[in-house]
Amino acid sequence: MATYAKEKMIYISVGFWLILAPDVSVMNSSVSGHEGDNVSVQCFYTSGYQNKHKQWCRYKDQSCYTVGRTDTSQNASVQISDDGRSFTVLMTGLRLSDSGWYFCSAGEALNPVQLTVTEAEGTIFH
Repeated sequence: MATYAKEKMIYISVGFWLILAPDVSVMNSSVSGHEGDNVSVQCFYTSGYQNKHKQWCRYKDQSCYTVGRTDTSQNASVQISDDGRSFTVLMTGLRLSDSGWYFCSAGEALNPVQLTVTEAEGTIFH
């Protein structure tokens, strides 16, 4: 940790250091959708991170989904694809409980994203 500039670190209340770097960025740091809908987040990374471990993680419980993993321990409602310059996270069938803070990471670099899921809009029948 000593090799990183102090101004690039923040302390999160769950008790670990995060390195925020321009090496990983997102188009939108806040995304939203209705219950049952899908959302996607595109996470960009610099060429130096092309061969690094890439993940989409939830701050709350530190559950992570990894690029390239296809085992059954990963949630089928979260899909990740990598094109060599960015990876895209697709979350399907959103639930209200999916709301919260997530982060894209490549190696040690990461970028936070807030997801807000609202109740599905009701259909009015006449």
